[in-house]
Amino acid sequence: METMETKRIEATNAERFELAQQYGWQFRPDAPDLLELWRVLPFSQVGDKRIAFGVLTGAFQGMPFLTFDFHRRPVVTNVHTRWTNKKVNELDTITIDSVWVVKLPAPMLYFQIVSSVDSAFEVDEHPEPPTADPKFNRWYKLLGTDPNVATQILTPPVMALMRKEKLHTWALTGNELVFTEQPTFGRTKPKDILETLGKLAQLVSVLPYR
Repeated sequence: METMETKRIEATNAERFELAQQYGWQFRPDAPDLLELWRVLPFSQVGDKRIAFGVLTGAFQGMPFLTFDFHRRPVVTNVHTRWTNKKVNELDTITIDSVWVVKLPAPMLYFQIVSSVDSAFEVDEHPEPPTADPKFNRWYKLLGTDPNVATQILTPPVMALMRKEKLHTWALTGNELVFTEQPTFGRTKPKDILETLGKLAQLVSVLPYR
């Protein structure tokens, strides 16, 4: 019997396959090898039932990219039943994060920023960015990032683009930029993939490379 999650994965994979055919990209229905490659959000969050699916690999406007959906159960609470002493899951919700990974023209210092109001991630204890714009700062948190590096990365053009295009949660790790967002109604449609790739191409173009 198919579950709603299974149907959603199958529908996403069918759409991604057609998109790959249209643009000459590579498609994989699932990719367990991608689950441990990056130590940034959303992969750094606790949870289980992790699946990477709907994988597309190719180039957009000359920019090499990889995109897929990341399925996980974020909270697992185990309790003992009164009679059997077995552990059962108290909470069984699933989240889907869409992830884009794009290649950078040059390696960058480690940097990770996340929306401070994103309920999907536990970031309250992390510091705000130290920019000269307090309105910008209070909307974001830095994760494991040197404040001096954040000041270098968050230039006025980068901050303006983040606001305009709603690029809220992303990281720089080596020569890759990793961007993530939760899809509307649980699905990232083909047009959303293309629109986000366009936004990320703009972000890559304004980053302050050395």
